[in-house]
Amino acid sequence: MISKDNFIKINVDGLLDLEVLSQEYHIPKNELIQFHNSNCEISELLPLHMPKYVPFIYIPKINFESKTSRSLPNSTLKYPLGRSEKKYGVVIKYLHSDIQIHFEVEVKREGAFVEINKKKNFVNNQEIGNIIEKIFEAAEKTLYPLKVSLNANGTLSKIENEKSINERWQSEVLPKLKEYYVGETSEEILSRLDLVFKNLNAKKDLFLQSVFYKLFFFPIYQTYSGYTKDGQADFYFANIRENISYEVQYELKKEFTRGNKIALQVSGKEQTNPFERKNELGNIDMLYKLDKDSHEIFSVTGFASTFVKEKELKIEFQLFDIGDLN
Repeated sequence: MISKDNFIKINVDGLLDLEVLSQEYHIPKNELIQFHNSNCEISELLPLHMPKYVPFIYIPKINFESKTSRSLPNSTLKYPLGRSEKKYGVVIKYLHSDIQIHFEVEVKREGAFVEINKKKNFVNNQEIGNIIEKIFEAAEKTLYPLKVSLNANGTLSKIENEKSINERWQSEVLPKLKEYYVGETSEEILSRLDLVFKNLNAKKDLFLQSVFYKLFFFPIYQTYSGYTKDGQADFYFANIRENISYEVQYELKKEFTRGNKIALQVSGKEQTNPFERKNELGNIDMLYKLDKDSHEIFSVTGFASTFVKEKELKIEFQLFDIGDLN
C-alpha cells in the first residue's frame, strides 16, 4: 500500500472487482475508475466496462480513511479485562404462552471476575403471585450477590462464593421457607432446591437454563477466521424441560454499526433428533452488539424456536445496557 496526499494505492488480489470496491469504499464505480485513471501509470489504465487485471487500484484517501474508521481492526473478539459497573434490562417473551418476563441485572466486572445482582421478576408487568413461583423467587434471591469467574471465551467457569451462598440458604432462607410454605408440594420443591444449593458448582449448568445467563455467558469471545465460524448452541425450553440443540454460524460484521458498535450475528437451524421425527425444525437467531473499545456486551436481541407436535414454541429476548451504576 502506497499513500500520497490525495490517494491510497492498494494491492489487488486476483481479478479486479469494481462492484465490491465501490461498495466497500462508498464511491460509484465510474468515479472510482476516473479517479484511478487520473492518478495511475499509463499501463495501469482501466476501461469503463471491461474487467482487467491490475496489480494496484488508486482509492481516494478520504474514502480509504473513512472505511478504515468504520472497519474492525481484526477478526478477534477479546474478553474485556477492564473494570466496569453496569445495569442491564432483560425482556423475555414466551410467544407460545403469552407470557412476558422483565427484570434488571446489575453487573460488576473486574477482569475475569464478575459479580451479579438480579432484581425482581415481573410477569406480564405484574409481581409474582403464584405460591410455587414465590418459593422459587425467594430461593433465587439467595444466590445474590453471585460472584463468578469466566473463561477466556466468556463462558461460566466457577461460582466463587458457593460456600457463602450455601450458608445463607441453610441458616437464613431455608428455615423461613419451611416455616411459611407448608405442604407436600412445597416440601418436595424445597428438598430439590436444597440439593442444588449444597453443591452449586456441580450443578452450574442449571444457570444456563436461564435466558439471561445463556445470553450473557455465550462463547462470543473468539477468533473468527474469515469473520465467520461454525458452532453449536443449546437453548432450554421450560415448557418441555428440554435443551434444544442448534447448528449455528457466527458472523462477525466487518464494519461497526451506525451506533459505532461491534456486531456479531449468531444464527442456525435446530439439529435433527434421530429419536424424534419432526416435520418442521426450529431456528435460532441472535444479534450481539458490543462496545467498540472494551468489547463489553451492549445489547443482545433475537429468538429461539422449536416445534412440538406441529406447534411452534418460540422465545424472543432482549438484553440491553441501561447505563453505568451510580
